[in-house]
Amino acid sequence: MPSILDQIDIIVIVMMENRSFDHLLGYLSLPTSDPNRGALKLDGLRDDQAWLKQNANPGLPPDSFRYQQVPLHELNIADSPHERPDVAAQFGPIQPGGFYPMKGFVQNAKGDSNVMGYYNADVVPIHDFFARNFCVCDRWFAALPAGTQPNRLMAMAGESRIDLNVGDPLSFPDQPLVYDWLTQRGVPWRVYHQGFFPFFSMMLKWAPEMVGSDRFRRFDQLSVDFKLEPDQTFPKVIFVEPKYTDAPHTGEGSDDHRPSSVLGGQHFLLDIYRALVSNKSRWLRTAMVITYDEHGGFYDHVQPLAIVTQAPNHEYSDFVSSGPRVPGLVISPFVSAAHVHSDPLDHTSILRFLAQKFGGNSYSPAVNNRKGVGSLLDTFDLTAPRQGIPPPPADSIIPTANPYVRGFRTQTENVKAFQQVANHITGDPELAHKLAAKFPEQRDFLGL
Repeated sequence: MPSILDQIDIIVIVMMENRSFDHLLGYLSLPTSDPNRGALKLDGLRDDQAWLKQNANPGLPPDSFRYQQVPLHELNIADSPHERPDVAAQFGPIQPGGFYPMKGFVQNAKGDSNVMGYYNADVVPIHDFFARNFCVCDRWFAALPAGTQPNRLMAMAGESRIDLNVGDPLSFPDQPLVYDWLTQRGVPWRVYHQGFFPFFSMMLKWAPEMVGSDRFRRFDQLSVDFKLEPDQTFPKVIFVEPKYTDAPHTGEGSDDHRPSSVLGGQHFLLDIYRALVSNKSRWLRTAMVITYDEHGGFYDHVQPLAIVTQAPNHEYSDFVSSGPRVPGLVISPFVSAAHVHSDPLDHTSILRFLAQKFGGNSYSPAVNNRKGVGSLLDTFDLTAPRQGIPPPPADSIIPTANPYVRGFRTQTENVKAFQQVANHITGDPELAHKLAAKFPEQRDFLGL
């Protein structure tokens, strides 16, 4: 029988924004009264008072009230800090034996106790569907204890030349991305993006291709292409990107980045799954991974991995741990239902898998030499694909969102960078024309 690596022919990569494992998937280990949804055997939340007390975080002095992990009912909540210095404050000083206190989350969030909150299946039913029908990785970590840009560079390049987010695209490091790596090896790839701009439009050299190339397609083409496109032209690696809250867009983001709720992300992920199972012969050769770039300031009780990450050219001081644990889901016929993979993984585990599939087991020295994390390949526990396809849930399973009202958006470095990209593209008549042609329904918003 062919190996799993030989049988998987299509790899779909989805990276969402700024949520921790405890926050989105931790509830899966809690007892439930629903006979159809039992607790999964994973390292998630517990409901005994000793555990809750042990993991409580103090609030602001002078009272320093201690906040335990509790169900979160609010959907649109303010963003909290999560840059490198913030994560260091959230972890607290490293203790003898390499232990972090993990007691600074509420204080770093200026007293916002929402960072201790978690959602359950009622709010994230698509995550619940994926967890119970496919694979949960309960040891997936953000590669760095830092913000979005450094972690996405780790995911897409295997290393990062920045340790802090930058607001000017001209300061965004010009690093080779996995797009380049795949192209050099003749591996066909494609990006489907729901918003105007894929994330790496921040790297301005990619802007013309992202706006005009057929490799970068609107998200709504995914279902048609997956169902009908011939194998001769269909890509081997697909990146699917949501509508980023930090980027220019209409309505609410679907990336799960605060202050957007998680409901847009639930619809986005459900639409991807529907597209993938619409063509059974293609689905039986497919593996999709869903993870989050970093934790967004939300608490997670698990200790980070003791992994040292050096800057490529000594641009910053070494990181001595991974970032916090983040959600990781593997959706494929090559995993059992409710399978829990508990070996350590991080964002470079995806690159390691691509190297095993397409690169002779070698991605780059930085990825090859990264110790302490495995490959996405390790998550597949079946030697042949399951023939039955779990039917997609109905849209009605997702709660109805409140009417979206655009409010004040904090001028984070990501927001600034995306705004600069928009100015760059709409200031170039050729690029502006291509963008308006790609998103004709948004010409007024774009000022075109």
